[in-house]
Amino acid sequence: MTTERIPLGMRLSERFGRWAMQRLAGEIVVNGLKRIPATGPVLLASNHISWVDPVLLACWLTPATSRPMTWMGKAEAMRWPLVGWFLRVNGVFGVRRGAADLEAFRLAERILSEGHILGIYPEGTRSPDGILRPFRDGAALLALRSGVPVLPVAVTGTDGLWRKGSLIPRRVPRVTLTIGEPVVMPRAEGSRPELAAVSGAIHDAVAALLPEANRP
Repeated sequence: MTTERIPLGMRLSERFGRWAMQRLAGEIVVNGLKRIPATGPVLLASNHISWVDPVLLACWLTPATSRPMTWMGKAEAMRWPLVGWFLRVNGVFGVRRGAADLEAFRLAERILSEGHILGIYPEGTRSPDGILRPFRDGAALLALRSGVPVLPVAVTGTDGLWRKGSLIPRRVPRVTLTIGEPVVMPRAEGSRPELAAVSGAIHDAVAALLPEANRP
């Protein structure tokens, strides 16, 4: 594995995040870690069912791969007390939802061009019922413009741990994180038919990793 420098703040937040998650989940299962390349750019595309999903991915994937990761998250979350700090030190940068945030998209392109790992939630928001929602075009456009492999990621169990709209967490028996086989597309400008095809391929790859009850 590569030995990229992981900032002290990130390491401390990982330890705190792992400690908290391990007390809220009876078991945390991670599958497919070896599918994350040791070097080179990667786009992780995950389903989104709870605000703690980034905590799970950051606190388990970064120490396991020794590769710092950057994530695209909603801009308003960056202003939340404590949560905003945790997101910032773990490489999350804000994206304005409901508008074409060109600055955030260019930053995402630069992160991939520099050979790093970038995470994205293509649904654009948390699923209210745990069922995978349609994907927006952002992940597909990044994949086509950059030509980097897309690793589908599926998270289950975190919706029970901290439901959307709930003020406090509750203990769950298991949380699972699964990384699938890469989806590789040739570089392209991203015409409407190309975007639809690639977005559908990424969506299907994530759906295939989910239990039947969470598939659309």
